[in-house]
Amino acid sequence: MTDTHDIAKNRILVVDDDAMLIAEYLRCLGEGYEPDSAATTLTELEKVLFGEETDESGAARFSVDTRDQGEPAVEAIHEAIRARDPYAIVFLDIRMPPGIDGIEAAKRIRALDPDVNIVIVTGSMSAEFDKLDTEVPPADKIFFFKKPFHAAECRQLAAALCGKWHADMTLRRVNEELEQRVEERTAALQKLAYFDPVTRLPNHLMLLNELQAMIDKAEDAPGDSVVVLLDIDRFSFINETMGYDAGTELLRSIGNRLSRTLCEERKPSRAVIGRFGADEFAVLMRGVENDIAIRDLAENVQDIVEEPFLIDGRDIFLKASIGVAWHPVHGRDAKLIFRSAEAALHRSMRSLDHAVTYYHSEMRYRARHKFAMEAEFRSAIDNGQIKAFYQPQQSVETGKIAGIEALARWIRADGTVVPPCDFIPLSEQMGISDLVFETVLADVCSDIAEWRVQHDWKIPVSVNLSAHQLRNADLIGLVKRILMSSKVDRKLINLELTETALLEDLTTARPILNDLSAFGVGIHIDDFGTGYSSLSYLAELPVTTLKIDRSFVGKLVDSESNTRVVQAIIALGKVMGLDIVAEGVESDQQYAIVRKLGCDLVQGYFVAKPMPADQFRRWCDGHEDTQSLKLASSVVDIDRART
Repeated sequence: MTDTHDIAKNRILVVDDDAMLIAEYLRCLGEGYEPDSAATTLTELEKVLFGEETDESGAARFSVDTRDQGEPAVEAIHEAIRARDPYAIVFLDIRMPPGIDGIEAAKRIRALDPDVNIVIVTGSMSAEFDKLDTEVPPADKIFFFKKPFHAAECRQLAAALCGKWHADMTLRRVNEELEQRVEERTAALQKLAYFDPVTRLPNHLMLLNELQAMIDKAEDAPGDSVVVLLDIDRFSFINETMGYDAGTELLRSIGNRLSRTLCEERKPSRAVIGRFGADEFAVLMRGVENDIAIRDLAENVQDIVEEPFLIDGRDIFLKASIGVAWHPVHGRDAKLIFRSAEAALHRSMRSLDHAVTYYHSEMRYRARHKFAMEAEFRSAIDNGQIKAFYQPQQSVETGKIAGIEALARWIRADGTVVPPCDFIPLSEQMGISDLVFETVLADVCSDIAEWRVQHDWKIPVSVNLSAHQLRNADLIGLVKRILMSSKVDRKLINLELTETALLEDLTTARPILNDLSAFGVGIHIDDFGTGYSSLSYLAELPVTTLKIDRSFVGKLVDSESNTRVVQAIIALGKVMGLDIVAEGVESDQQYAIVRKLGCDLVQGYFVAKPMPADQFRRWCDGHEDTQSLKLASSVVDIDRART
């Protein structure tokens, strides 16, 4: 970049072999020059162009050097550039024997200084000068001056070209500064684009580039390029309990420890450490020799992270899930290998012990199957393929149907039925479980409205809620809208949720269930007795019914201790004024025992399997003809049990 001090001067080099002509240059460009009356406007021009660089009379101050031959002129230009004190103008005579002529001198000068204004001084304007601007470019810095010339013309030309040179230099300096700022900003943006601002480690995009570079280099080299992804379990809990700053410090500490341990210069193959996601890190290593070395790397990563971290004066113990994939076994593309490592990581996160998981092809098949199923599932909801199936609950006292549970089923276009264990977890992972609940509840209300018209329906139907629905701020409004739009009596709808879902966040659940109960719908607890240590919550909630978990009912015949547990649950429910439903009843012996123990209702295959709406209505019509026989059989079984 040209210094401001340098460009403040009006340096001119005059090159001519005629001593008298050089003297004339020095006179008209010197400080003692006084223009005649015909050139008074020249002084005003010089004041405008140069300001402080004028003498007391307003005339511009020029610093003039002279040479009498072309080669010394070229050397003078070279010295001026080296000294960072360049010339603004070079006046070059066209003929200077015996040395090089002005044209050749101009070419050499231009090669040294691309900014100087070159003025070719000649007595004629022959055709040989027509293409000079292409030989000594640029065209706006090569000029012709015809001699003999008037002193005022020479001075006016010098003033104009010096002013132009100063403007060019200022513009150049501004452009250079702008380019520097652009470069700095580009570097900053590139850092933002490729590096994580919290840990200052490579981010997802940079890690992809690094892995692809490893793959490209490794095609003809021994060893594998390995990706180890790790997820910090319960990191959000640390953020919530210790604060965002502590979480940020922990992330930096993890990155620093991984880098310090795995990226030491003395290691033959240095790792690349990056932050892959919110609480996920990646370790890339090339040249890993064999499966044993891959296992050692993954286990080393896990050990590094699970050593305690000192954050805010407290020891923090972490548990990390690990997923591993590598080139070329799992692909020759960086994105594919990362997807494979992610699939393995998700498998590790779902496992109980969070063991290191190594990718295998079955995961890719499952991932593709899940992806296809997600797309199909969305279409199924839009196309009305999610339907309610109904399983009756029979009163052990009267044998009549006293309740019904609605169960979601996915009926594909070809008639095949997808069980809820396949698509309910999928809906929760996709974040559309609320939509499934809304679809099923609307379907149930539509069926009840039709049954009331045709059969004066009065039996309540239970619809399952999950923990996800309890976190829906609009749950109460949704239930009210569906019931009011379908004109279904709210007493005909029960909402059923598992004990586990209820107790995930009892503080949130309590006001929601109280509001729903106040609206008029029943609240049932499903899978009761599955291990919660305190039952005090029952007194705090508007529960009307307990359903004994099928795992207890299934062992009634073979386990007396299990029978005592069921008996205790029933006794608890009776004391609290709750109805008790035994679910999963599949045999007459189980039916007889739960009836003897005092259950109010039974549900299970012994009574009926879940059925679509039309089949369920036909079943209800024929139920009264068969229930008497089952009751008689159950009474016999009870008598046998007593003896």
